[in-house]
Amino acid sequence: MTRRRIFQGPRPSLFIRRPVAIAVATALSTVATDNASAQLMEEIVVTATKRAETAQDAPIAITALSGEFTRDTNLNDVKDLVLYTPGVSGNSQDSFIDAISVRGIRTQDFGVGGDPSGAFFKNDLYEGRNGSAVTSLYDLDRVEILPGPQGFLFGRNAIGGAFSVHTAKPETGDHITGYVELDAGENRHGTAEGALNVPLSDTFATRLAWYYSHEDGFVDNEAGGDDLIEHDKKGARWSTRYDGEKVSIDTMVEYEHRKQSGSVYRAVEEGDIWETLEAALGDINLRGGDYDADADLSQGSDDDSRVLSVGLRAEADLGFATLTSNTGFKDHDFYYNEDYDGTPLNLNNFGLDQKGDYIQQELRLTSEGEGMFSWYAGASAYREKIDATFQYSGEEDFFCQYYGFAETGQTFTGCGDLFAYYGGAAFVPATDGLLTERGRVRGKYSGWAAYADVNLAPTEAFDVSVGARYTRDKKRFGLNVPEPKSGLGPRFAYGFATDGTVRDTEGWSDVQMRVVARYVIANDHRFRFICFAGCQR
Repeated sequence: MTRRRIFQGPRPSLFIRRPVAIAVATALSTVATDNASAQLMEEIVVTATKRAETAQDAPIAITALSGEFTRDTNLNDVKDLVLYTPGVSGNSQDSFIDAISVRGIRTQDFGVGGDPSGAFFKNDLYEGRNGSAVTSLYDLDRVEILPGPQGFLFGRNAIGGAFSVHTAKPETGDHITGYVELDAGENRHGTAEGALNVPLSDTFATRLAWYYSHEDGFVDNEAGGDDLIEHDKKGARWSTRYDGEKVSIDTMVEYEHRKQSGSVYRAVEEGDIWETLEAALGDINLRGGDYDADADLSQGSDDDSRVLSVGLRAEADLGFATLTSNTGFKDHDFYYNEDYDGTPLNLNNFGLDQKGDYIQQELRLTSEGEGMFSWYAGASAYREKIDATFQYSGEEDFFCQYYGFAETGQTFTGCGDLFAYYGGAAFVPATDGLLTERGRVRGKYSGWAAYADVNLAPTEAFDVSVGARYTRDKKRFGLNVPEPKSGLGPRFAYGFATDGTVRDTEGWSDVQMRVVARYVIANDHRFRFICFAGCQR
């Protein structure tokens, strides 16, 4: 059935402050472009290429947003970054990412088995699953969005691009600093964000950041119940930083609880599928307007995720090079329900109960100095566990009426009538009258990679880099689809049932090469023009 998601992107008047903030940001952007865009761009230091450099100097297409910009424009979570990145599309109000497209490369692999071609990272920790990839944007240092193949720099199947978020680090100094921002709007919308930075010595500081947002639902459900697309989100992050003469250590612990309704759909009342549905079941007559729902929520409308992240980053000055160790851990629990068909009938309700954890470790050596020759080399490894139960349900008689009419052109009163028509055994219904198909997925994934990059700069205006990366991944995947407690069998969601858990193991390896040449055409105190060309295999 054709249906559309109601308010897939941000809607008008979502925040009282949002229209004003966007207007101011647009005006400032225009002034910056006319007067000193190069100087403003140089203020954002990025690390996408494993080296600290300005966004303008990076030999790669990159959209860099400062933490101040994300606050001023009221960006909500990582999906909102799509709105400010050229060549990127796809968004939704919930934590279930249907699709992200980067330069026309579309990914829908935020599920439990594959890895998305548009990958999300937070403090270099990979985030690739629904329920854990979407986190709120608060107290950030910067955001880096890199379109195009990023397999050499990031790995993890980032062929479409990479979204890299970096949170604010504690700062040493003489004074306690911080901020608090409050935001209020219609539908009892309220947001509070703040941070407190406390220097404890010349070399050690700690920072506490927090975020809370609430809004009542604004989509009427004509089928009854509370208004939809409400949310209640809360998060907190505790960071520390030790900045010694030769060693620096950053730690981070973050917890977020996101609670809101699942995606809200409204069926499209035209087309062959809709006409067949009404011919089989009778007139449905969706109530309300185009921006109202008329949805059966007997299974619920839930988007409840709890995400815990822990990070430890250490750097040591070895004289000839800097040794960087980056360790990350993430644990998530995700519970989700939606009415997928977008009608008041119980045709297709979808649910997901998922939990998982992910741990990674990276070690990297980066050469010191500003000479003609520079390099970096490193290795990384990860391990992931995922356990998810999917559920699809709908009334048995509706399935029989629709598919019976589609196959025979005749109308039926229900499954008993359809089974009698075919002259087979009598239909045995489920006790609740529902065809409920469940499937449980359990996966164990692991992998490692080694990479190196060498840069030669014979002049101040020209340099060339050559790099290689070897990657090895392994996945153990198990699927258990029990027979439904309905005479219809597993015909509609899975099309099969398993005798216990079916398991398989597969591995992949690949070598990627990257060559980048960069030439500075002009370089003065106001403007800098860089031409670079690269290729990646």
